[in-house]
Amino acid sequence: MASMSPQQLLCLLLIAAACSASARPDSLHSYAQSCPRAEQIVAATVKSAADRDPTTPAGIIRLFFHDCFVQGCDASILLESTPTDGREVEMFAGPNINSARGFEIIEAAKTQLEAVCPGVVSCADVLAFAARDATTYFGGMFYTVPTGRLDGRISSRTEANSLPGPASSFSRLRDIFRGKGLSVHDLVLLSGGHTIGRAKCRFVETRVYNFNNTGRPDPSLDATYREELRRICPQGANPSPTVALDRNSEFSFDNAYYRNLEANRGLLSSDAVLRTDPDAANLINSLAQNPPTFRSMFAQSMINMGNIEWKTRANGEIRKKCSVVNSRITTEVGDVASF
Repeated sequence: MASMSPQQLLCLLLIAAACSASARPDSLHSYAQSCPRAEQIVAATVKSAADRDPTTPAGIIRLFFHDCFVQGCDASILLESTPTDGREVEMFAGPNINSARGFEIIEAAKTQLEAVCPGVVSCADVLAFAARDATTYFGGMFYTVPTGRLDGRISSRTEANSLPGPASSFSRLRDIFRGKGLSVHDLVLLSGGHTIGRAKCRFVETRVYNFNNTGRPDPSLDATYREELRRICPQGANPSPTVALDRNSEFSFDNAYYRNLEANRGLLSSDAVLRTDPDAANLINSLAQNPPTFRSMFAQSMINMGNIEWKTRANGEIRKKCSVVNSRITTEVGDVASF
């Protein structure tokens, strides 16, 4: 079979993405009647926070990712405790504690929503809206967020400790994504969220100074970029400084991330390893040449991720406050009611 051009590959991927979008959990759900200002309220809250701190959007996208990959997209990462888990919740897991950000923004939007349409919009949907609005703040493509998620009542610190990290291998990343029903293409596209935001230097220190315990830097790292990182991230600095995830483009939602990968200027090891897989490398090359296509395909992969493991009425609810599950009582007929 003749090899495909980057344009042909992207065309096929867009068709496949469009097909997968129809299989969302509840295509009929809408807040148009029950809470018509829901998306407007969330968008305004995100914009206000991002205007104050431009690193906020990246934090919200990461918060959504970390939520969906543990227990599904059910806002379980927002819980400070639960009746069954106590304080052993996702918020305090290694990948999240002193790292995950944006909790107060989701809570602020939820508080406003409860004032105008109480008990209608789930925290999980608020977080999904906010992640979309975080991408559009710096120029990402607006997309329609499927709605109808319910909030979970379980939050597992143990499961969250298994989230992929900045030093994850390609095989580990691939397997985690496959386990959630996502493809290698989703992995490459969602990694493109690193086109905005910053990371703490401690996440790249071993790559710059002691790669694989060799006492030397990662040989795949561009030499010029390596010296830049050494200046920004002195070895052993405490507190750890921060560095842009996307060199020279941290406040623009564009495809520079992929161009940097091709130039061996990806910041994290988990970014660099994407090019070790032929299929992923081919897509990276295509996205590096097509900014509009990256935006549209990233949006579709966000939708795909947002469809992971929705809760049902049997194991979900619409929380009144995002950080705590609703109180419950048992009625005379044995039904469980929230109040």
